[in-house]
Amino acid sequence: MHEKYIRRCLELAEESRKIGENPFGSVITCNDKVVAESGGKMLSGDFTNHAEVVVMRRAREIISDLSECVLYSNCEPCPMCAFMIRELKIGTVVFSVRSPHLGGYSKWNILEDRGLERFKPLFSSPPKVISEVLEKEGKEIFRRAGWTMDL
Repeated sequence: MHEKYIRRCLELAEESRKIGENPFGSVITCNDKVVAESGGKMLSGDFTNHAEVVVMRRAREIISDLSECVLYSNCEPCPMCAFMIRELKIGTVVFSVRSPHLGGYSKWNILEDRGLERFKPLFSSPPKVISEVLEKEGKEIFRRAGWTMDL
């Protein structure tokens, strides 16, 4: 099941790359149905338009409680996205490629930081995190974009 949605993230990232955007894609599902999806949206000039942020904004317009949702991304969410995931109380995060120097899981571990729970109701309990799903394919998208993900 997770591979299906990571593949969609990879498709969105490739579509973004082909039009000159950053090679990122994200999907949110609930009960195994797509709620929202997005590729990179940085050409708008708004540096906060990471694929994960855009997809979370779209999902919140449709569903008020995202705690039963799964956020998929072709790359590990950055700290900004990780804090938003925690604030929106998303239940599960699945990604393809780790980002050990920039990641909100590998580097700063915001996604699993239990200390944030003391700020309830602002932050949720940590989501379940599943990493490196279709990692080889995920790295290939970045290679085609001229990025190195062997950080």
